[in-house]
Amino acid sequence: MKKSYKQLMNDIAQMTATANKIRKEEIAHVKKAIQSKMAEYQLSLHDLGAAGVAAYTSARKSMSESKAAAVKSKVTKAPAKSVGNDKRSVVKPKYKHAKSGATWSGRGKTPRWMADEIKAGKKRDSFLIK
Repeated sequence: MKKSYKQLMNDIAQMTATANKIRKEEIAHVKKAIQSKMAEYQLSLHDLGAAGVAAYTSARKSMSESKAAAVKSKVTKAPAKSVGNDKRSVVKPKYKHAKSGATWSGRGKTPRWMADEIKAGKKRDSFLIK
């Protein structure tokens, strides 16, 4: 006999619970085996590179935060001047969103705020910075 959707969902829930229980048991055995080998060879987490992993994760997080801040400043403020050996010219913003203050130079893909406003019936020229 063919099972109903409800029966299948119950089976899935039961199998998921069983799988989670078995996974926890297996992890406990694996942890004991790892701890045993670490004790046998007198290894620490530092020896395994765990300290490096924490430093790497911390560095990635701070890098992400600085990138997010850089993107925010580019969207809400006038573009920064060229830095270092970057020979590309800085383009002044040509369009500005009155509600958010976000700007766009007119180059590249149309920003979402402008595309949404155009869909709502506004003209691109209404965002020109005068």
